[in-house]
Amino acid sequence: MTDSVKYQLCYTPESFDYAMSILSRASFLILDCEGNNLGRANGGISLICVGTPLAEHVFIIDCLSPSLTGSHLSRLWALFRDRRIIKVVWDGRMDYLEIWSTYGVALEGVLDLQVAEVVSRFTMRGEGESNRLDRLTRGWFSRTAVFNYNWQYTGLNALTGLQKCCEESGFGEDFAKDPEVTKMHKSNQSSLWLKRPLPANLLAYAAKDIELISTLCTSFIQKGWIPADPTAYYTLLRQCARYVSAHREQGRSREDDPFRPTGIMPLDVLNEPEGPLTQCVGCRRGLSLVCFQTTADEIYQWRRPRCSLCHALAMKNRVDADTRWFLVPPEQKIQMGSPPGLPPLAAATASTSTPLVTATGY
Repeated sequence: MTDSVKYQLCYTPESFDYAMSILSRASFLILDCEGNNLGRANGGISLICVGTPLAEHVFIIDCLSPSLTGSHLSRLWALFRDRRIIKVVWDGRMDYLEIWSTYGVALEGVLDLQVAEVVSRFTMRGEGESNRLDRLTRGWFSRTAVFNYNWQYTGLNALTGLQKCCEESGFGEDFAKDPEVTKMHKSNQSSLWLKRPLPANLLAYAAKDIELISTLCTSFIQKGWIPADPTAYYTLLRQCARYVSAHREQGRSREDDPFRPTGIMPLDVLNEPEGPLTQCVGCRRGLSLVCFQTTADEIYQWRRPRCSLCHALAMKNRVDADTRWFLVPPEQKIQMGSPPGLPPLAAATASTSTPLVTATGY
């Protein structure tokens, strides 16, 4: 992989038409978005970057170009809505939220490699409960709290970033992101994505992400982290669908919201939601009762108002504890001590030639 990734900037009808002629024939797509504070209340989308499977073609679509009208973009939205065309992403939550909030388009047929990485810990790499807890202590929660009160962190999984996964995969320096752009993001200067013309280093950064995701996708297929078994594969797709759309109810979040999306996997993603859903007063997501701390006597069952994740975030951010107990309706009662876990997946086989299967019927 070279330092410079070839790409085509699409900001005219002609360049967009050419991109669509290539993308509409691709077996699957690599997708990533860039913008100002994506998913935040003051955020805005700037670029939609789409590549072919091996990043032979990388198109950077300028969402702010006055030459690209709704009628042009509607062809792209048709691809995004088609669940038969897989869109491979890395942490597509904010991409999903921005495209939905700005254009009213819901991404379908998403394969999120960040989800596949989490699932592989339990199904392919033999990680257990101590590994899960240890990951939570790496930059998120105190080790003392996690291991002394581990029951409060049941079902929580720390996420791995794109760059970190590339490093753990041993890809080397050629796969490192531009440090200047990374510094720009960390110093809250992401509004530069909205300026025109965009500097070359930002465009190169956007294109590089597509190639990084493409390279990881190939690696995941070879290692079996994207399962060849159809049952396991469709289970993964359903998990990815729940993941990328997890914050649709919450909407764009404020920067000072302690319950905004974080680097912890949202609940009810790895598991199919069960029974009537209950709204968490923190993240405002409708969740299975198993996502809440519960208690019971011989007759009644109660739950906390915040889900387990929001409870942990409240402690981390020193938000006042909500110690209320809400009575659980009889139809929502669960068997005590049933923690959220990972649904069993069939054993996957790795193959360098394993194709991504279509999502028909999932």
